[in-house]
Amino acid sequence: MNKIPSSRKEFRGLLDAILHPSGSITQPDQLKGRAKPLNDILDCFETPGSQAFIWGARGVGKTSLGHTACEKHNELVTRTAAIACEKNTTTSQMFTDIVRSVMKNNQMSLKDSKFNIGFEALGIKLATNGEGIKENFIINTPNEATALLNVVFSISNYPELIPVVVIDEFDRLQNPQTLAMLSSILKQISVDELRVKFVFCGVATDLNELIGSHESVERYVYGIELNPLSHDAIWEIVEDVELAFGIQFSKGQTIRISQIASGYPHFAHLILKNVLLKCFETGFTGGKIDPKLYKSGIHASAEQAATRLKTAYDKATKRHTDRYVEVLWAVANDKHLERQFKDIISDYNKIMIQRPDRNGYDTIKNNGADLRNALNALVKNGVLHRNRSGWYQFVNPMLRSYVRMVAENNEVELSDESFKN
Repeated sequence: MNKIPSSRKEFRGLLDAILHPSGSITQPDQLKGRAKPLNDILDCFETPGSQAFIWGARGVGKTSLGHTACEKHNELVTRTAAIACEKNTTTSQMFTDIVRSVMKNNQMSLKDSKFNIGFEALGIKLATNGEGIKENFIINTPNEATALLNVVFSISNYPELIPVVVIDEFDRLQNPQTLAMLSSILKQISVDELRVKFVFCGVATDLNELIGSHESVERYVYGIELNPLSHDAIWEIVEDVELAFGIQFSKGQTIRISQIASGYPHFAHLILKNVLLKCFETGFTGGKIDPKLYKSGIHASAEQAATRLKTAYDKATKRHTDRYVEVLWAVANDKHLERQFKDIISDYNKIMIQRPDRNGYDTIKNNGADLRNALNALVKNGVLHRNRSGWYQFVNPMLRSYVRMVAENNEVELSDESFKN
């Protein structure tokens, strides 16, 4: 039976191989609950002229899906480059970054005669610094872009596998000239029958937020929406950790981890990592995780959560009054993102019963006017969004998971009503 390694080096090696709270997943067996999107990307890879656009909320695993798809379908494709966009990225910068990434990842040299011949045929003179590219390519037209792609991703370079380029943070790109050029380039890739595939990853609530209103690009876009993970998928992550380290979470702890994560793998990985670290530090070698170890892992996770989430929470709860704390907890106390005012009042009252020493709002006086004013103040501060009269939700769904973690750290369990510990 597996147990927690006694060597820190061995322990960290196993931990970092299984859990990825700060990085992307690339191994198919570690990507839980994504069978359909992986099959959708395979269809995209197999369909001539189509390019994948993975979109959804921040933190749901879009980048992990893009990278894992390349590994999952490695009999057909190979990931050759991975780059990220900035707000003002130009087409020339993007394609220069792609070529640099290809050279680095595939150990290709600009000294190779086939590249020199291909670049010279395009009228491109490169100043090189060792094995790297010193100056940017200049891309003025879609034809120049596809000609460059044809040199870098030629059949002679990739005779069997289709090369894939992953472009991350696509939602950050706001350069209209670059967006318009990309639309034309994707069309030209199809016209020229190039074998290269692009996988774009970006935060969006609608695919049109990423691709804009360019009608010509729609035929070449294979949109893949990614939603938060199901509870079953989070439980699979917990089970993998249990098997690897010889530990056992109670049913209630497993459910709590899933409820706190709210479908975001980062939080599940973060909690599991910190529980395991506490196990190692206390000399626990395996068996049932007691409440003290579990709580210490939750506490450490709340302390280590992303700075932007902690900052947003602190800004919301320490602005003029600290009574916004339980208000946020009440908004987070349900499986649904969007919550009606009457349900928020009900959950707020239940929470305050557990915190008798706290000074709460009177939810009866003036039909809960004080609580409604608190909610509207959080809307004004950009923490919550009011979709329609009486309905509220978090602007950043990941903040909802952080709120749940903080509540758990304060001995208040926010949960989905459909589960019983």
